[in-house]
Amino acid sequence: MPELLSLIGDPLITASMVVDGAGSHIGPDGTSKSLGGESDFELLMLFRKRAGTVLTTGLTARSENYRLPSSSALAILTRSAIETLPKDLQVEQVRLIGNETSLTPDEAVQELLTSSSTPIHIEFGPTALSETLRSRTDVRAFISSEFPAGAATFISKWDLLQVGTFRFKNLYVTEVSGRV
Repeated sequence: MPELLSLIGDPLITASMVVDGAGSHIGPDGTSKSLGGESDFELLMLFRKRAGTVLTTGLTARSENYRLPSSSALAILTRSAIETLPKDLQVEQVRLIGNETSLTPDEAVQELLTSSSTPIHIEFGPTALSETLRSRTDVRAFISSEFPAGAATFISKWDLLQVGTFRFKNLYVTEVSGRV
């Protein structure tokens, strides 16, 4: 694992997403949880462990049936009330962003950076992720897949740029950025 940390470095903001061989972030169970297997879960836990805050969207929290991260705070970008989230997330520890004033994903990241200097890990769906990468150059984003073509297909579909690639166990991991 130390070799993986040296590849990632120590950025203030990271983002990750797992995709299948066709570049889709939705697996057969309707979530991303069925993609990437144990290796992807391990990679996700590594990102979460080094983050002070995990930032996701209300849509992702609902569709993935999110639970509170064990080692970091959870912030959710949503235009809805807390009652629309899974029951496990209807607690004080969850910070809602954008529910009173509509914010873009970039503005949500900026709000978190303004309130704390701890690392942020972004777990958005493809629309919010690509929007964030187009507006911010300080995010190190990684797309992982068990299939060599998975990330390339995703990159092409969402008009992103490939920065670099590496292997983590059975995963092909590709760093991406937006076309700013």
